[in-house]
Amino acid sequence: MAGARSSAYWAAAALLVGALAAIALWNASAYPPFGGYDEAEHQAYAELLIHHGGIPGPEVRGEYYTPPGFYAVAGLALLLGDHVHPSNPVELAHFENVLFLVGTALLVLLLARIVFPGRPLLQLAALGYYCFLPVVFKTGAMFHPETLSVFLTALSLYVGARILARRSFGRLPAVALGVTLGAGQLVRAFSLWTFAAVLLTLGAAWLVRYAPRRRLVAFAGLVVAATALVAGPWYVRQAIKYRNPVFDQPTESRPFYERRPAAFYTSLGLPQVFSSPIRPEFLNEALPTTYSEIWGDYFGAYAWGAPTPPDERTARQLRRQNQLGLAPTALALAGWLALLALSLRRRWLRKAPERLLVALLPGLGILGYLYFTVSYPTPDGDVLKATYMLTTAPAWALAFGFAVDRVGSLGRWVALGLAAFLLATAVFMLPFLVFHDPTGFL
Repeated sequence: MAGARSSAYWAAAALLVGALAAIALWNASAYPPFGGYDEAEHQAYAELLIHHGGIPGPEVRGEYYTPPGFYAVAGLALLLGDHVHPSNPVELAHFENVLFLVGTALLVLLLARIVFPGRPLLQLAALGYYCFLPVVFKTGAMFHPETLSVFLTALSLYVGARILARRSFGRLPAVALGVTLGAGQLVRAFSLWTFAAVLLTLGAAWLVRYAPRRRLVAFAGLVVAATALVAGPWYVRQAIKYRNPVFDQPTESRPFYERRPAAFYTSLGLPQVFSSPIRPEFLNEALPTTYSEIWGDYFGAYAWGAPTPPDERTARQLRRQNQLGLAPTALALAGWLALLALSLRRRWLRKAPERLLVALLPGLGILGYLYFTVSYPTPDGDVLKATYMLTTAPAWALAFGFAVDRVGSLGRWVALGLAAFLLATAVFMLPFLVFHDPTGFL
């Protein structure tokens, strides 16, 4: 029986990752070369970097504050694409994203197995959440840094959790973790949240004496040094040229707390969030816009092309997306809050601080996202893109898995009913996940 359960487990994992890969491969070939967020600017950056070794300045567009890591990797794909696929070289960069998507899915599974060993339902639920999260497919189809960024975040979480679980606080593990964290910051500044989660978790481990304190301090120092060695030159360059080493210059001089009205924080966007979840409904309202970007396509960069309204079939699917997203969102939020509360307990910290590492990331991501979106208000609300929080997706996946596992523990029939419901949810999402299915079957 144990062997049968193991075979079923790995078959289910393979099926989930295979579905992700198949859809991502289709999207890579079907998605247009300039359809994504600021895609012309991203491609111009990659071309400039790979052909001339240059980085755009502020006179071009705001991408000058984005680190060059993604553009170096994607630029190589463009360079190769010019020779093997000259009619559409960007398609090769889109296929590169498939590797990052699949790699992240595998890391989510490995991370869940380290943080929650012996919990197969939790592990598979976490993997399933990531493999059917709409914002993952939407961003993965684009020429955009976030897909590589989330891969490096998942890798950092995996390396950090493995170190904590095994108490491997040596020099080589510290350097490996620091290099991974630094590489993430060379792709997107939003990886700073992962860096903060690692340091806070090490601080908590120090407080409860999870390992000898001197050893933990030395380990943390090496992690910071390795991270600074990799990402430091970029931040120094930005600080010298533009004063702010992380983000673009502020768009407003008003005090931080005056830059957004109260509705930005409190509005739920009802009923439009379920009846018409597209731009310009609930403009510059954080909750409904971000939610619609996670589960649907508020800005019209994937399922439909703004400013032209979507056709009725697409509009119906977008409404359905926001309805389908309610249950997974509720489970992920409940799982995160429960996991965070339990992870902060001294007993849990002394036993498994790697759980705190996972639990901290969603909260830090929300705080960072709010800081960014409040600091840089725009009339069209285009800073409210869920891609800016995509690096937290692996942690949200484990929080979702934690909630599913808790609900499933109520009984076999409860677990089977929940599994059937979530499977049906994933099936109903397929028409959105598969980009412009030409057969009309989905």
